[in-house]
Amino acid sequence: MPNTPRILAPTKTSQQMAMFLAMVVRNAMEDFHHEYLTDEQMKELNPIIRNAICTGLHALRYCDKSEGARSYVNFHTLCIPQYWEPPDLLVDFIETVKMSESRGAWK
Repeated sequence: MPNTPRILAPTKTSQQMAMFLAMVVRNAMEDFHHEYLTDEQMKELNPIIRNAICTGLHALRYCDKSEGARSYVNFHTLCIPQYWEPPDLLVDFIETVKMSESRGAWK
């Protein structure tokens, strides 16, 4: 399969997006981290989060070109519990946007 090596290496875009999303997750977890996790536990958890996000983004990118990527996406999509509520935007994002808009920074 000629595309396999490309599919099995993350793109720079997937890596950059994963780093950004992992930072959003990490910042959203800060209170939880402070209350329940040691710095050592958080140090171990951070790469797990980054790698999982990168893998998910990469699988989504290639699911229309690779049966393996499609199977991975389908499996994890089917694993989403029925009881999970739809996600909401984080309060810090909403506040940042509102603050920027009030200063006329929205374009």
